[in-house]
Amino acid sequence: MIAYTTSVLAFVPIAVTAVYSSTKAALHSYILSQRFMLRATQVRVLEIAPPWVRTDLMNSREAEQAIPFEAFIDETIAVLGTEADEVLVDGAKLFRGNPGPEERGLVNAFNAQMMEVYAG
Repeated sequence: MIAYTTSVLAFVPIAVTAVYSSTKAALHSYILSQRFMLRATQVRVLEIAPPWVRTDLMNSREAEQAIPFEAFIDETIAVLGTEADEVLVDGAKLFRGNPGPEERGLVNAFNAQMMEVYAG
């Protein structure tokens, strides 16, 4: 098994961390390609895409919008016990769904909300 850690920001970028978001999106693209190339082998390619988790990253230990670290770990362990190729906890699933033509509106609304969090 090969396991990578990306972020929900691979699917819905945040403007204030544009470079971070773009590197996670690039890694997500690579994972999809690697998974395809290894499809006929016994190698499983796994992507763990956390949402915002209460950690020291971005001073988010007290952020109400962030998922508690322990909850993230518990949900991640549960998904790892399945055959899923992507580890998405409940807090990440909204961001993974393809909004189609509404993508711009979703990204803009997400960024507006995050700008309020950073301003506060």
